Amino acid sequence: MKKTILIILLLASLKSIGQKSKLNITIDERIETIYSIAFLNNYFLVSNHDNLYKSKLKNNYKALKNHKAVALFDTLSKKHGFNFNNVTDWVLQFGEFPELNKVREVINPDYFDESKGDYLIKKFKKEFISFNQDSLFQAYLTEVKVLNEKVINQVKQSKSIQNLPAYLEKYYGTKLGSYNLILSPLVHSGGFNAEFVENEKKEVYAIIGPNGEIDFVPYFDQDYLETDMIIHEFGHSFVNPLMYKYNKEIESLKNKYFTKKLEQSGKNQGYKEWIYIFNELLLRATTIKVTEKNFGKEKAEKLLDFEKSIGFGLIEEILDILKDYELNRTKYETFDEFYPILINRMQ
Repeated sequence: MKKTILIILLLASLKSIGQKSKLNITIDERIETIYSIAFLNNYFLVSNHDNLYKSKLKNNYKALKNHKAVALFDTLSKKHGFNFNNVTDWVLQFGEFPELNKVREVINPDYFDESKGDYLIKKFKKEFISFNQDSLFQAYLTEVKVLNEKVINQVKQSKSIQNLPAYLEKYYGTKLGSYNLILSPLVHSGGFNAEFVENEKKEVYAIIGPNGEIDFVPYFDQDYLETDMIIHEFGHSFVNPLMYKYNKEIESLKNKYFTKKLEQSGKNQGYKEWIYIFNELLLRATTIKVTEKNFGKEKAEKLLDFEKSIGFGLIEEILDILKDYELNRTKYETFDEFYPILINRMQ
């Protein structure tokens, strides 16, 4: 009997090893609730594109512009650093409304942690739940259900989107846990990466906003979504841990590469410190490489041309070094193994 059980467990293990990682695609109530608050607050990272969601929020929630949740969000975002990925990290750690219990741990050293005793974020959580109830958000979600399905189905029509986790795992040589794409009609044309641990399993999220609209329905262009945003945002989960591991080695490159021009280019993209600029350069270089291998040289060159246009020309040097990694995968089975080699080559 024990022998039979061991065989079953072994077969199950082998099956899981060979399984293709799935990409879960959703529109999330927690993200939409907090970005509805952000929209009412004129938050700078709300989508610039007019769409039917915004029209419904303007018509239905005009009276809620003075809600305590909106006022607290304004204070937290402008005075306490509750912005960018801190917002998405914070809200996705919780389960469903109305309880909004904490169900997962954030993997982010810079995470906006409510356990630090900041009474404002604790107060905001209470008002956040209240906003969801006072606004009858479930009724709003029912009203936009057909719209949500249309947006999700448009993205799911792609024949390549479910292959993206496999493309990433092959390039970096490691596997992550679950891959979760959250489409948000209200998020700016860009996105955020978020990582969590739940039941000892690593969950990875990419929260991405549309880059356009068609007949006031948010639109996610395939090239924008796949070869740029998703590969980039999930790529953070492979690259960021190495940034923290080799932070001293990265710092040693600062005097050689961190020119005034690159510093300004980094600031223009939202990165002030050298370590984060370097990490972003490396990530954008690997994004170009994954794109080239799976979508062709032409699309990769478009990404490179864009990076050069914003002052990130140093990526070309990194791309050249990455050729060594690609040509010697028997020697460097994972990107983790090659990372210190790349740093040394840049000395």
